[in-house]
Amino acid sequence: MAPLNILRTVLRAVLMPSHAARYAACVVLACAAAVSVAMPVFGQTTPVTLVGAGDIADCSFSDDEGTAQLLGSTLRSLTPDRSLPPLAQARAIAMGDNAYPRANRSQYANCYDNYNLDSTWSTFDPSRPDWWGNDDYLRLTMPVLGNHEYMNSDDPTIKSKPYFDYFSAQNGFQPPAAPVPNDPVNDNNHGLTFGEGYYSYDLGSWHILALNSNCDKVGGCEASSPQGQWLQKDLANHPADCTLAYFHHPIYATANGTNTLNVKPLWDTLYAKGADVILSGHAHRYERHARMTPEGLVDKTTGIRQFVVGTGGEPGGSVIDPNQVPTGVLEKVVLDFGVIKVDLDAGSYRWAFIAVDGSANGTVMDSSSDVYGPGGSEQCHGAPGSADTTPPTVKTISPGNGGSDVPIESKVEATFDKAMDANTINGSTFTLTKPDGPDADTSPDAVSGAVTYDSTLKKATLTPSANLDYSTTYTATVKGGANGVKDAAGNSLSADEVWTFTTAAPPADTTPPETTIVSGPSGTVKSRDATFTFSSTEPPNATFQTRLDGGIWESNGTATSKTYTNLANGTHTFEVKATDAAGNTDPTAASRRWKVLAR
Repeated sequence: MAPLNILRTVLRAVLMPSHAARYAACVVLACAAAVSVAMPVFGQTTPVTLVGAGDIADCSFSDDEGTAQLLGSTLRSLTPDRSLPPLAQARAIAMGDNAYPRANRSQYANCYDNYNLDSTWSTFDPSRPDWWGNDDYLRLTMPVLGNHEYMNSDDPTIKSKPYFDYFSAQNGFQPPAAPVPNDPVNDNNHGLTFGEGYYSYDLGSWHILALNSNCDKVGGCEASSPQGQWLQKDLANHPADCTLAYFHHPIYATANGTNTLNVKPLWDTLYAKGADVILSGHAHRYERHARMTPEGLVDKTTGIRQFVVGTGGEPGGSVIDPNQVPTGVLEKVVLDFGVIKVDLDAGSYRWAFIAVDGSANGTVMDSSSDVYGPGGSEQCHGAPGSADTTPPTVKTISPGNGGSDVPIESKVEATFDKAMDANTINGSTFTLTKPDGPDADTSPDAVSGAVTYDSTLKKATLTPSANLDYSTTYTATVKGGANGVKDAAGNSLSADEVWTFTTAAPPADTTPPETTIVSGPSGTVKSRDATFTFSSTEPPNATFQTRLDGGIWESNGTATSKTYTNLANGTHTFEVKATDAAGNTDPTAASRRWKVLAR
């Protein structure tokens, strides 16, 4: 394979107070947004989340304590009160090589967890700030085996047994047990069965498969093997629109000796059934790969995106050899310790690799926003050969076409007949205009607002920044064609969807104005002449009536002053009341008393 042109950025970071500073390199390669296929998914209204890593705990080092703290803070960030989420909302995943160097009983108890294997289960190291086997995390943990899980003994009858005993909380290990399924009725009781170690579960609308990639320890990974046959049956019985699998060994990785082509039969089965994501460990770094076939060919439509996350805390493996990965596949490499967070939504997913940096929440070193823009997500797809070529249509609109008396607070909505690519629904493809106003051009004026897309309801919403104008006809447009909205399969809306509606007239004015005398004589004056000025709280088109000394009300029109001459000595009273354009008259006239004392 030809060498890749790599931009290398070297960062120096202190990962834990008790551990020496290490260099971290981040390799970033050009990547393009994948075009993908997704079928409509019903029922899931909020994302569910996986958080984890592989290659984790070693009592000779403390880096796993930092990733354990990140595991906890990332899980707690999912709830408003920062408590740990329920199983239905999130899982922690430990992707093999969970305890080093031999994954034996004491290393699971002392290093992955933090207690002594004695009758009291006393604390092994009170100074540790956190650990992956923390009871709170263990209640959420869905583990798989790595190659080190088989190094506890040379005796094949007990190889990997500490893994099964620890996560089952049996044979001297303390509770709680991991919530791995044990469902023989549905053939899903292999997860914590010694000699097997593969299972599946549903999270939100996603189907998740946890597999054992130590193929030579489980009778092979071929389609005819026990695990291979189980995998085919499980996928057939769980036809989800979105599927994720995780197992320890990556099919390709940039670390020397970490490519594991014997997992290709697992990839073949998953690819044929339209799986979307595979997470692995083994290589002690983070890698994001382009969507690809099991043969390593970039496949932006139905390929599987692989993430390598062997970053749980075990050091080593700083050499990056991009030639170990097929051409065009490698998109990013990060050498920091950290965890991956994968948010699984109905028909799409987002990812973030969060690196240890000494802070509570770490630093995001890679995310789906780097590929699809802020908040962007990757769509799920169907199996190869099942590509959807039918254009989407707008099923319903609100307000309706030709609608009248539409409230000025209204939002504008368009609901589609199928799942859409949220990245194509924005302020350029969903617009609202009103007739041209007093500006230099003669084009309709755009209405500013925010455009959002609800993947569950398949509905786009344009929320104007301010209330609409009264008695105004608006035009809404959902743009079609090559530059318009697209469904999850990349099919464009055939043509612009255009409709109009008219807002309601302003409500009738029933509020009377208030009248104020602005100036005029008061107290005792020597002049027999008097001029008063006055105003209304509704000045446009307001009219006034005036009277003197309780006489007949006289119309003053729109004039805002009144003059009297030759007044007799004595006390006088001037009154004035306004009437607004809607005919409402001030019920309480403004009045002024004064005394004329002239010679």
